[in-house]
Amino acid sequence: MLARLASRCALSLIAATTFSSLAPAAADEDFAVASYLRAHCQDCHTGDTAEHGVRLDNLSAQADDPAEFRRWERVLKQLRRGAMPPKDAPQPPRAATTATVAQITTLLDAASARRRAEGRAVLRRLNRVEYENTVRDLFAVDVRVKEILPEDTIAHGFDNVGAALNISPVLMERYLEAADVVISAASVAVPPSQVPPGRGQPIAVRKQESYSLLESLPSWFLPSVYPRDKSVVLFQPDSSATALDKFRAPAPGLYRFKIHASAYQSKTSLPMLVLAGSFRSVSGSAEQLGYFDVPPGKPSTIEVEARLHARGETIKIVPADLLKVYLKRDIMPTYLGPGLEIHSVEVDGPLPEVSPPAAFQQLFGGVDPTKGTLADAEVILRRLLPRAFRRPTTDEDLAPLLKLVEAELAAGRTFETALRGGIKGVLCSPHFLYFRERPGPLDDHALATRLSYFFWSTAPDAELTRLADAGKLHEPAVLRTQAERLLADPRAAAFTANFTGQWLSLRDIDSNMPDAQLYPEYDELLKWSMVEETRAFFNELLHHDLSLLNFLDSDFAMINARLARHYGIDGVEGVAIRKVPLRPEHHRGGILTHASVLKVTANGTTTSPIVRGVWVLDRILGEPPSPPPPNVPAVEPDIRGATTIREQLTKHRATAACASCHKYIDPPGYALENYDVIGGRRDHYRALGVKPVAVTGLEPSVLKILQKPRWGHGLAVDAGDTLADGRSFADVEEFKQLLLAYPERFAENLARKLVIYATGQGVEYGDEAEIARLVEQSKRSGYGLKSLVLEITSSELFRNK
Repeated sequence: MLARLASRCALSLIAATTFSSLAPAAADEDFAVASYLRAHCQDCHTGDTAEHGVRLDNLSAQADDPAEFRRWERVLKQLRRGAMPPKDAPQPPRAATTATVAQITTLLDAASARRRAEGRAVLRRLNRVEYENTVRDLFAVDVRVKEILPEDTIAHGFDNVGAALNISPVLMERYLEAADVVISAASVAVPPSQVPPGRGQPIAVRKQESYSLLESLPSWFLPSVYPRDKSVVLFQPDSSATALDKFRAPAPGLYRFKIHASAYQSKTSLPMLVLAGSFRSVSGSAEQLGYFDVPPGKPSTIEVEARLHARGETIKIVPADLLKVYLKRDIMPTYLGPGLEIHSVEVDGPLPEVSPPAAFQQLFGGVDPTKGTLADAEVILRRLLPRAFRRPTTDEDLAPLLKLVEAELAAGRTFETALRGGIKGVLCSPHFLYFRERPGPLDDHALATRLSYFFWSTAPDAELTRLADAGKLHEPAVLRTQAERLLADPRAAAFTANFTGQWLSLRDIDSNMPDAQLYPEYDELLKWSMVEETRAFFNELLHHDLSLLNFLDSDFAMINARLARHYGIDGVEGVAIRKVPLRPEHHRGGILTHASVLKVTANGTTTSPIVRGVWVLDRILGEPPSPPPPNVPAVEPDIRGATTIREQLTKHRATAACASCHKYIDPPGYALENYDVIGGRRDHYRALGVKPVAVTGLEPSVLKILQKPRWGHGLAVDAGDTLADGRSFADVEEFKQLLLAYPERFAENLARKLVIYATGQGVEYGDEAEIARLVEQSKRSGYGLKSLVLEITSSELFRNK
């Protein structure tokens, strides 16, 4: 009792001192907020034991402090929604709530106005993806410097938010290292393909050879690799045409490969993956050149070009989507299963390239780097600076960089070394690394930069720069035309990849590996198809201006043969992603049933309604739950399959502290329980230690050697639940209809996500009116995705700092 009395007295004292600063309200109105909190909030939100860790007994009216501002904003949001006090608690008079909301609004409005005087967006630097793209275009070089730089910090769900993009001494060291790589690549005077090993004379080299895979097969050839008279058949997904190791690139350069192949013992085409890299060790890196359909019958020719970056690199041919069999030598001649037959491979290269390379010409122009002078350095830097700084530059910008070159030349360094110092100064300059945005409306060059990085993740091109130089880009019609142009350009693939990669967590596709015993059908082709489906789906909505509500539910899918089989959809062939109509029995439609989303929200072994529920609340509804209270143990799934996750969560929710959050979190997660960790449809959980499922429909000779499944059907899935607002659903189809009942809710969340990504700044207090306008405009246009994206580029949020 004494403790509670002391708490009440403390709250009264704090409130009396805190709210006295809320001018120009009257004294009794000042006290109304404190009285309201004391009467209706303090029992649950006082001291170290405050519910959800939200304390209201120590609030300060110093709302200029970001932390205090966020606390007040949270209080205001709960009061406006009527979420607090809870429905089962005594309710305050409506007039008291209205007065309290008004006073808190006054406090936050004043603080927000002071904060926004410097602009809503904070200083923002290039993230590592943008850095790599920018130097690639600036110097016309194909370099991989992203991995040199540390991973960027995530804020508001994205890695391009200025508040999280700090610079450390370590990062500056990495920038210097990356700059060296870029400058070295741009300074090559002749293409590597014209420099034979050990000589410096530029001569044309062009070789063409046809390699027989049989010649280099060892006598103990690999299992499931079947040598025939004039070909080799690969019978399992992890087998490869290793005999290509006979060819190793004699020099870096561009090579053309003609692969003559056919589908063996198959009535339909089979997918083939082609990789490029060194392959000399397990850890060797590889670049995916693509998946290709190989039809049955006569050998077909698949032609691919690959830039091999180092001497000794080659390509690797890998069959995809084959049965997982282990064939010994004596079995292969009578095996009736499908395989990929490789007849021969022709190699043409290194192919002739322009000399000097485009990167060298772009950097040096007509300057001979072996005879360069300080005046030549000035010419080069004057040409480079406006493109690097993404704005017109002055002598003041040039002077410190020119001094670096001058100092190096005075010290006896070569021109190339001295110029390198100047260019490194450019690439480590704040004018290159940071966006130049000043308070108020963005000038045309800042607007060009923001638009280009929004859609292309790189610097403005010549047309954007020309319009900015002319002072015309800010004109509404011109800005809209340019936004449409950038979206229609192939470079807009960066927008799709980077936005969906973060909004929908596609970048996490490799965060776990599905359990091989429970999910033996998972393979690289399926993983690739998962990501491509979601990207293609986003592009379909974007480029055809389809309703963004298709993200919640759709009557079509963007799939290939591998995904179609995974989803139980007939009539789809080939590796190419295409639009396929859906029927109710497919149980698909919208991104919630995309295999990519379902995989990244699972751990590879089990699914959790908590993990998936939190994901849906954050990515779909825009209402991420608070972190769990400290010392609350995680719910560990029963991998034996004896207890369902619902039974475990029901016990977990029996605790009042847990139930208050889980009533929001768990239902969306339960809605997805009919989908396993790789996005397959299920009515029962998979389990080990039970009767394995039977495999049917295959030739007896194939069944005899096929790796049999070890998993069987466990307990039944129950995907129904009741939302916190009292609406119930039996499965994901009914859940999606509940989401569609309030389309503005999803549209607002997607608008927020797009604004964050487009401006590099979280959506904050004061942005609500413009977000509401965007949603209303989207509603009037039928919720078209492209219309929303274009409207964002015309919004006050986008056109102002």
